[in-house]
Amino acid sequence: MTQSLKITMSDGKWLVDIFSQANDSGVYDLIHPNDTTEVDLNEGEMYGFRYSLQGKAGTSFKIELDDKVLAEGEIDKTEAASGRGVV
Repeated sequence: MTQSLKITMSDGKWLVDIFSQANDSGVYDLIHPNDTTEVDLNEGEMYGFRYSLQGKAGTSFKIELDDKVLAEGEIDKTEAASGRGVV
């Protein structure tokens, strides 16, 4: 099933990846300056995601997969944020 992967971040750079154990292309799905892309996910399969962001301290971000918020927060004083999780 095709889903929309989107990042909302007013300023900065990002890399976002959706992957599965059986199907990790090694290529990030969403790379700055693109802020949206389509990803194909198999129903019933577990997926992970990871992200790496750079921006000015205090810059807010939100990463969404269709209607589901995968991650959101603010860039801290290190001017970077990263994380991972399960879709």
